[in-house]
Amino acid sequence: MNAGTIDVINAHLVTLDDDWTEVPRGHMCVRDGRITSLGPMTHHVATGVDTLDAQGSFVFPGLINTHTHSFQALTRGIGEGLGVWEWFSQAIDRVVGQLTADDARLAGAVTALEAVMCGTTTVVDYNYPHPHVGMAEATIEGLRSVGVRTVMARGILDTGEVHRDIIHTTSSEIQACADLARTMNHAEDDCVRIWFAPYTIFSTSPEALLAAKGLASEHGTGLTIHATTPSTLEAARELFGSSDIAFEESIGILGPDTLLAHCTHPDPADLDAIVRHGASVSHNPISNAYLGEGVAPIVEMRRRGINVCLGSDGPASNNNQDMLQVMKVTGLLHKLEHRDPSILMARDVVRMATRGGATALGWDDGIGSLEVGKLADFFVLNPWLPNSVSFADPYVTLVFSATQENITSVAVNGVLVQEKRTPLRLDMQRTLVSAQDASIALLARSGLGAGQVRDQ
Repeated sequence: MNAGTIDVINAHLVTLDDDWTEVPRGHMCVRDGRITSLGPMTHHVATGVDTLDAQGSFVFPGLINTHTHSFQALTRGIGEGLGVWEWFSQAIDRVVGQLTADDARLAGAVTALEAVMCGTTTVVDYNYPHPHVGMAEATIEGLRSVGVRTVMARGILDTGEVHRDIIHTTSSEIQACADLARTMNHAEDDCVRIWFAPYTIFSTSPEALLAAKGLASEHGTGLTIHATTPSTLEAARELFGSSDIAFEESIGILGPDTLLAHCTHPDPADLDAIVRHGASVSHNPISNAYLGEGVAPIVEMRRRGINVCLGSDGPASNNNQDMLQVMKVTGLLHKLEHRDPSILMARDVVRMATRGGATALGWDDGIGSLEVGKLADFFVLNPWLPNSVSFADPYVTLVFSATQENITSVAVNGVLVQEKRTPLRLDMQRTLVSAQDASIALLARSGLGAGQVRDQ
């Protein structure tokens, strides 16, 4: 995928810069994948490059999904109504050991299709099932086949009782992570970055946690882990006599390069630790609700200065990866939780889904806002539809009105990956049919039955 050159014209630019700048009738010039100028149309000089006429639509920086599990694109809906421990044992555990590299590639492609169709340009795939060699590489291939910017967070499982079919030795897990980082970090014009994902406090040994932290430092990337959920807290207190955050702080793995997923039940001491070390939190409200896990206290986190970003979580506990829905639920849930409609405004939610994600990934010098010098990751939102007309505030339109129908064009690195609501880089219908067939076969191998039947 080469870096693109394009002029976006007649756009209502919503930049998400520090000053919340908007340009109601603006242009944005992109050269070799980076924004070289933006401003009013009166300052635009046509130079003969390709042009995208937004026709008055809103142009936002691309959304950043900071937590999902792409393989679950083949397992939507399994285990509905189960608590998390039962969900692990009766649903996920029966599937993960049956996955193939072809499954991973297809699931990556479906995840990326979901992403671009909702305006998401960067996906963090918390990629933990590795029953065969090459699963991460196949997933990257699938994600990149659509064009999304990919953060492959390579999972590490070397201990415990959960997901026994995919537990490997500490040395083999760390070696696989090191090999992946050596070959793929910053690949494809830096559209691929490799992170490390110790699965949980109860699935990753202290030795592996420290090794993952070392790899993140060595390669200038980061570490992400599920944190302060009912299951991780229960296990941490049994194993270490403390919360998982407290234990992770005690061994030195918290830092600005640490992304904590979920965090539904941190106590004040946990929040103090997160603040001390500058870690970020990925808020996954739909998954937290689906599994009955609770509501993460992100209002208090933000009050304390913790960087909060947004994630969909995997589609087996969501059951999709639509960041438009994640934003809407985020906005509504906390208004309800606090009985205060002003506690979290639409622009706060959009900032979490863009700048918050970029900061969490240490990529805020390149993505998360539309500014001169930054990478041209953006989407066009057409508000001229029945669900969004009578629009005024672009943030409110995006968070509370928009659906995938509104997302027309999407670009990564200045290259269009979707236009006129159609992904451009692969045959979507053929991919979806293949994925449905792969899902049926996977569930059959797992002893869960076909579950779904494709119309012939």
